[in-house]
Amino acid sequence: MQKGLPCLSLSLNVPGFPKSNPTVNVFFQSCLSDLKHHLEIHRIDTHEKDAIEMCDAAGDFYLVPFSMNHFSLPEIKQICEGFEENHLLGRFVDVDLNDQDGNTVSSGKSKLCFFCRKKPAIECRRENAHDFEELRVFMFSKMDEYNRRKREEKIAKKLSSLAEQSILAEISLTPKPGLVDQHSSGSHKDMNYQTFVDSTAAISSWFEELVHEGFTFQDHDLTKALPRLRNIGLQMESAMFEATGNVNTQKGIIFLMGLSLFACGQLFRQNEQFQAPVFRKIIQDICSGLVENEMNSSITSGKSHGEKIFLKYGFSGARGEAESGLATVLDFGLPQLLQSENPDDETLTKCFLAIAANNNDTNILFRSNPEVLSTFKNLAKTALEDFNPTNYSALIDVCKQENISPGGSADLLAVSIFVWSVIQASEQKLFTF
Repeated sequence: MQKGLPCLSLSLNVPGFPKSNPTVNVFFQSCLSDLKHHLEIHRIDTHEKDAIEMCDAAGDFYLVPFSMNHFSLPEIKQICEGFEENHLLGRFVDVDLNDQDGNTVSSGKSKLCFFCRKKPAIECRRENAHDFEELRVFMFSKMDEYNRRKREEKIAKKLSSLAEQSILAEISLTPKPGLVDQHSSGSHKDMNYQTFVDSTAAISSWFEELVHEGFTFQDHDLTKALPRLRNIGLQMESAMFEATGNVNTQKGIIFLMGLSLFACGQLFRQNEQFQAPVFRKIIQDICSGLVENEMNSSITSGKSHGEKIFLKYGFSGARGEAESGLATVLDFGLPQLLQSENPDDETLTKCFLAIAANNNDTNILFRSNPEVLSTFKNLAKTALEDFNPTNYSALIDVCKQENISPGGSADLLAVSIFVWSVIQASEQKLFTF
């Protein structure tokens, strides 16, 4: 009033006393964030530097002056009522206006009781129609459910973004031995950098769903999650083949990143912070007995490349890596990335080399034999221990000479980057709500 400005306030309709607790405060902060966005998209110019926000036993409260640049006060009142009406729990929310003289701007409408939804709220209050404690239990349970849903949505979006960034970081790392990068198709004639970009865009639309599956799955036997993961994975494969003209670019990463996203959903369902040992255990439990159950068969017709390699050489590939709880990722790839706060191309390359030196890559075996794989692993180890252009070029050269491609190691690099990025986001409290 002293500045000659109208003001807008946000509060909650909490019956009884006290009117705030941790659940209420989290809900209020979510509503406040949404309200600010609502005002912004309607071009209502609030004076945030003069805003008052407080929380005590009398409730959570926000008050801010604003300028009337585009709308009249009745029009702004309508916009605020639209926010209440469209919010999932809008009956718990009060957005009030006062003009520049401090007078309340009212629409004259009465609101239904949020509990019985039969009478106007003012009548239920006058008649003491509902027990305060019953009202509070009802409201807090609804708020708690809303908070959990919003937290899950926030985490799913963040993890989905990190997964896509990680895959693109691996694809974009240039040069790489025998692999598709920005300047070369490596040992591949049917794909290039753009093919992988298209494929990644196609499969990433399922990433959030994988996280949500992790959040909602509650059976103690995590092996029962595999059919759900396969169902999503098959849809991702179809999208991949459609985007690439039936070229298999990312079946491996669909499997490994799918597991990782599901496991993160499971982890964050009960934890605020990412914990690598918990993440490893979840994946181990999901994939318990996977190699024995799916790969020990003498029938070779219709089998994947990895399954045929297992029958021929005994190397278990992506399934074995999964059953180990992503041991190569967590024991060799991740430690390289954790040495840097912001990994550059050299750090990513060293991460790849650490993985390649310790991974029995079935993609290499499919194109060659154990002797060539051993040579490749030794050259990767040398390039890591004495990192210089000559040693790295020797690794690239052997891939050209033998026409091999360490695609399995590339997938593990992408997962390593993902786990590193989740750790960083967790430390920055980006998964708290």
